[in-house]
Amino acid sequence: MDILQYKEHYVSESLDLLSRLELSLVLLEEGRGDLESVRDIFRVMHTIKGSSGMYGFSDVVKLSHDLETFYGAVESGTHSLNAEAIQLTFEVSDYFRWSFTHDASLGFGDNHDYQVLQHKLNQLLHSVGLGTDSGNGLEAVSSSLEGTGFQVWRISFKPDSSISSRNINLSESLGALFCLGEAAVCSKRSESGDFVWVIELNTDSGLGAIEDALFFILDYCTIELASGAQASQEEDSPLVILPGGDTSVDILGSPVEHNLTDGQALKQISSKISVESAKIDTLIYLVSELVTAKSELITSVENQEIIRIAEATEKIDKLSKQFRDNALNIRLVSLHEVVGRFRRLVRDLAKQLGKEVIFEVSGEDTELDKNIVEALWEPLVHLLRNCIDHGIEFPEERVKVGKGSTGIVKFFAYKSGSFVFIQVSDDGRGINREAVLTRAIERDLISSTQILNDKEIYDLLFEPGFSTSEQVSLVSGRGIGMDIVRRKLRDLRGEIFITSEYGLGTSFTLKLQQTISIIDTLLIQSASAKYAIPIEDIESCELTSTVHFLNRQNKHLPFQGDLIPYVYLHEVFQTQEQGLEKQKVIVINKYGRRFAVIADEIIGEYQAVIKPIGILFHEIDFISGASILGNGGIALLIDTGKLINLITPN
Repeated sequence: MDILQYKEHYVSESLDLLSRLELSLVLLEEGRGDLESVRDIFRVMHTIKGSSGMYGFSDVVKLSHDLETFYGAVESGTHSLNAEAIQLTFEVSDYFRWSFTHDASLGFGDNHDYQVLQHKLNQLLHSVGLGTDSGNGLEAVSSSLEGTGFQVWRISFKPDSSISSRNINLSESLGALFCLGEAAVCSKRSESGDFVWVIELNTDSGLGAIEDALFFILDYCTIELASGAQASQEEDSPLVILPGGDTSVDILGSPVEHNLTDGQALKQISSKISVESAKIDTLIYLVSELVTAKSELITSVENQEIIRIAEATEKIDKLSKQFRDNALNIRLVSLHEVVGRFRRLVRDLAKQLGKEVIFEVSGEDTELDKNIVEALWEPLVHLLRNCIDHGIEFPEERVKVGKGSTGIVKFFAYKSGSFVFIQVSDDGRGINREAVLTRAIERDLISSTQILNDKEIYDLLFEPGFSTSEQVSLVSGRGIGMDIVRRKLRDLRGEIFITSEYGLGTSFTLKLQQTISIIDTLLIQSASAKYAIPIEDIESCELTSTVHFLNRQNKHLPFQGDLIPYVYLHEVFQTQEQGLEKQKVIVINKYGRRFAVIADEIIGEYQAVIKPIGILFHEIDFISGASILGNGGIALLIDTGKLINLITPN
């Protein structure tokens, strides 16, 4: 078995650790951290150091060891933490993230950025009396420990396929070993071609302690006293020895050009999903029930038992719905991971602009479909940049208007029904409505005689290119990238709302379906085409005679003592009218506004598996997706939010 198959899992865990590290750093920098934050940084560095060597990240091991040494001194109270040390830790975190995501396991001195960071760390350690000039070999380590009771043990670790089925955490097992002393690791192939790790450990611990550390993988190891202090050099992979009892194998990759300050480096969202065991248990239960129901159905068909066939079919139908819910729940992930990246983004941008900003987060445990979380990155980045760059004032400007010098950017998420709401807000300048109107008139987006309400004014900010450099100074920069935000949200069938008070701040609220894969709809027909309308948008379905509304010039019909506008799907999609005596009326309630859709037939409720539409439908504004029907036909998903703006402009 090739042990490198575990590398992907290790990288994913390491990226999560870096997010945790950066959160602690931000808290310390803002003065909201405590000794526990320092301890957390120490633990993260120790964990990364103990694992990185196993996969060839020698640079990561050395840098993390030095930072671990420094933060250990801070934790003990012998040294204090300053802004320079925090900034350097952020830079090292960037380097780690780049190394992991580019699969760059580099040897010492092979990378310029590593050399720069190592030099800075050496200076930091020397400034607090912790600098060391350690050697780069086990021989040097061993000679420095002569006469102290240390011995060199050689451990050969040869895993096979059974280790995978046992779900053993190799990082913890091997990390426990490395804590016993100074170690060196190399990889080689046995005569049979199998992958083997050879670990040489210089320690004053005895055989019993080594066996205890390797308890879970002891069956795959052979342990013996080495004949000498220097590791053999005939192995396939170079040997790297590091201080602090950690190791590295340089077996992968070559230097790659990178930029530690690239904001895209923050967009590292794990390709894996951590699933609660209860969800897996439910899935296994449903599988067993489905197998049973299938057997019942087959037996009933063979015996031609009509009643039992119907019962088995109904049972399978219920199980399919439960499967759907379970599968979608498995795909749900919390916003915690992406919010961790935003903390760092806010911190870096504020420093770059010379502003003081606190980033407050609540509701980060709210769950969304993983595809949505990944797609939200770009829209949320645009909103946060607008808040910091053009919403939050400079400290001296805030003080002049009676505000605190430090601005606040808030990220708030919560679930309501099948929707998730995300709000990004700031306590900055707010939107200057008059300046927006002036700019819109200059660009011929509106006439000087038009009277717009707040929503219509804010909608102007979503026009492509509305924010030019001149417009930024006039309207506090609102609108930069907002067309991208709206386009991305439309792809997710989401919506965005803006509220603002000039001089006090602005709030952007995103409304998203928790999942975009499967939704409950009402299937209807107009002419030969079938359409689906989301169930949550429907208030009422009625049969009525066409004469009740066909002759009305204003295209309104009575509903619950009121008149509401209606639209013919024949007219919207330019299809041939069937001329039926009765038409079907579907009353939609969207954004608190009612309107009716007139169709030929109401087929019934339908669970729609939503698929993206092809380029032929991109010009049809009122369609947001499609679903394949059981007979192979297609049902188009109607976007009621866009349709209502066609017939009831607000």
